[in-house]
Amino acid sequence: MAIISPEERRLGGVAAEPAEFRMRFQELLQRAAAQANVREEPVLGPYLTISREAGSGGGELARRVGDRLGWTVLDRELVHNLAKRLEIEPRLLKLMDETRVGWFSETLLNLFDSRLLLQGSYVSMLSRAMALAAAEGRVVIVGRAGNLVLSPHGGLRVRVVAPHGLRLSALAEREGLDERSAARRLDQLDADREDFVRRHFHRDLSDPRNYDLVINVGGLGNERALDLLCHALRLRGLTD
Repeated sequence: MAIISPEERRLGGVAAEPAEFRMRFQELLQRAAAQANVREEPVLGPYLTISREAGSGGGELARRVGDRLGWTVLDRELVHNLAKRLEIEPRLLKLMDETRVGWFSETLLNLFDSRLLLQGSYVSMLSRAMALAAAEGRVVIVGRAGNLVLSPHGGLRVRVVAPHGLRLSALAEREGLDERSAARRLDQLDADREDFVRRHFHRDLSDPRNYDLVINVGGLGNERALDLLCHALRLRGLTD
């Protein structure tokens, strides 16, 4: 089982994967770059994508699914490996991840690093990397509109939601914010993620038709949500 440090847990990150997987994923990124013009759709799966409301606990649920099934979880590591492949600072690349970036912001970022890709190019590279990772199989991909990037065949696309009060409390505790600051932060995260999906995929993030399953952890609780998700994977024929 992967060990998650307090700092990684606070930031919603994912502990480092074994060295052999990091090497394999670097190869996936290299293949994504080399096959930029290849139009053949890879055979995918099994894979799981988890889209989550901020503060819903979807990232933690993804980690627990990975631990139970022995699947690799790609969250923050996906961003950092892509940043390493592109030889730019992860902190700069992360600014383009699930956030609103207009012409002014893109111009400003390019002043810091002339090699920095525009957001559209970033999304294109990230999408190819996710497709290649899903083709390897036994992988959980968190966020990054994976449910819209990947073919529905061979995977399960899940949306994790929770009541606003639960989300607010979780975010305030995780980031050490008072209630008013947490409410502003939550509204901003929601708006940024919705804009990211609308801007690049012309879809509604909250539309249930974009998912195979929507789980409200407020009604089920974390343990039952985990059991339900694993059961859904079995019903889909993705696990034994």
